[in-house]
Amino acid sequence: MSINLKQIAYQQATNKDNERSLARQVYEAYPNLDDEVQDEVKAELFAGYQLRVAENQPKIDQRFIIESGNYIPVDVAKFEASKGEKYHRTVANIMAYTPQAFGALRQSNPQLHSLIKAERDQVNKYCSNRLADLKKAIKAIKNEGVAKVRGATKTFAETVKDTMDGLKKKCANAKARGDDSANEKKLITAISEFNRKWVS
Repeated sequence: MSINLKQIAYQQATNKDNERSLARQVYEAYPNLDDEVQDEVKAELFAGYQLRVAENQPKIDQRFIIESGNYIPVDVAKFEASKGEKYHRTVANIMAYTPQAFGALRQSNPQLHSLIKAERDQVNKYCSNRLADLKKAIKAIKNEGVAKVRGATKTFAETVKDTMDGLKKKCANAKARGDDSANEKKLITAISEFNRKWVS
């Protein structure tokens, strides 16, 4: 397969410049957005991200007529002609529910819940990732011209200790999640034995 790497590289660099330019606009209005995002700002950003999802994922836009509680997919003509209960699934519609209202659908309308859950999760993930990109770009703008100071490299002994402490925390978290394989007593015994061999 032959591709134009020069053109791809140019487009990649252009996209990066555009991203930085947009991030700078946001930074000038909200200089601390990389640390804290107000609810109304996040809602506005997510509304914009959702517009892009709607363009990229046209299959989310689907129409259904509802018969005996069942959601039956139909084309536009049949949807418009139907005089009964119906539902138009769009990015805007599935994201209009608050987390609490969406959770309540599991009991009040399980069919609708299952009909939009995967798409809603997908949209949420996309929006969260784009917000993370924006925060990263703003942080980069803040760090422009700031010399990086490298921290002291850990000794291997420090790395070993941090690893063992991390295992204890992970084991406790896994046990809290109900993971039966997370045996804290067994782990502590194993770490003690490791430390005995390590320091000897």
